[in-house]
Amino acid sequence: MEITLEKINARGEPYQLFVDSVKSKETLRRYKNLLYTFLKLIPNQIYQENMSEIPQDRKPATLARFFVNLAKKSPDLASDIIAAYIKEDKKKVDEKILSAQTLPNHLKPIKVLLDSNRVAIHWKSLSKLLPRFERGSSDRAYTREEIQKMLKLSKDITDEIILLMFSSAGFRLEAWNYFTWKDIVFFRDEDHDGGFTGAALLVYRGDPESYWTFVTPETCRVLDIYREKWKSDIGRYPKLDEPLIKSTRSMIIHRLNQKGVRKRVEKLASEIGLRPPLPQGQRRHEVKLDHGFRKFFNTMMRRAKVNYLDKEDMMGHKVGLERHYERYSEEDFERFPEYQKAIPFLTISDKERQKLELEKKDKELAEEKTVKRQLEKKVDVIKALEEKMNNLENFKEELRQEFINEIKNLKVLDKEE
Repeated sequence: MEITLEKINARGEPYQLFVDSVKSKETLRRYKNLLYTFLKLIPNQIYQENMSEIPQDRKPATLARFFVNLAKKSPDLASDIIAAYIKEDKKKVDEKILSAQTLPNHLKPIKVLLDSNRVAIHWKSLSKLLPRFERGSSDRAYTREEIQKMLKLSKDITDEIILLMFSSAGFRLEAWNYFTWKDIVFFRDEDHDGGFTGAALLVYRGDPESYWTFVTPETCRVLDIYREKWKSDIGRYPKLDEPLIKSTRSMIIHRLNQKGVRKRVEKLASEIGLRPPLPQGQRRHEVKLDHGFRKFFNTMMRRAKVNYLDKEDMMGHKVGLERHYERYSEEDFERFPEYQKAIPFLTISDKERQKLELEKKDKELAEEKTVKRQLEKKVDVIKALEEKMNNLENFKEELRQEFINEIKNLKVLDKEE
């Protein structure tokens, strides 16, 4: 192996380096669009005045190359261009066309482009230009009653799976582009009836941001029914690497991706009155179509008093926790006991919740009976020990009397002699 000048100089085009540095397909799609929007705003006059040439076309790769070369030549000028872009976006925030929380996302692809091409920009000074925003957002979570209404209006089992998985696992919309049957690991209660106790769910398999979360027994039961329906439709059970839910438009197996999922949720949300026409000046509905489920999950986990770090981990938030790794048995998923605290809160159906309550009472009664039996056994052991003690005491008394009698006999013999 030899390091040559050709290999050193062949790092690649600026735009390709940008593309290669973003691992998630969905993130890359968003970043490409946002970066292109920014690059198109830079007038050719700036390139002409500072580089004595202008882009030969308006393709993303061409504009990216020109901007990177400009930034390498004059980092301060590149910073000024980005600052002007921030100020224009701030005007949109003031006019309530753009959310203050969204603006920082517009800068991320620019940073990735420059970082991947080793161009140093003082981002800290640019971040100070960003508008302040309140941490709490105005949108709210779905209520259990609203999810119940959507379930009643579901046109098929696919809708049910979408609603139950969304609400019981709290993942983001784009996760539907990843799920396969090997991403879910079912847990069963082997000590009782063999029913589902829950399942582990891997989100974003193959992505650096992948993480494990869980779903409720209620969701497991619907997935099990869906698996049987799959066999009825296709003639076999789904393979591990096939999509978790498939499109219903064709007998050929195609993934129902995030766009299809969003359309289904939007239709159900509209039918229960959560998508009325927006008043003038209002840009968002009270409940976000997909994020409303994530907020429901977060709220229920807090009500169940689930450990904060475990909750954040199950939502894919990195807060200094160890990296995830694949495991295949319930006891290996160390955060599942914390999730179990929230199962009654995350279960949607009233019938299922009543069933959980009855199961809980049955387990409590079984535990009480077990404790009672253990106490009775201990009482029996204590009584047996007491009886042994009494026997020992009686035996000691008999020995003492025999000893006394022997002494008396010896004294009588002495006198006779």
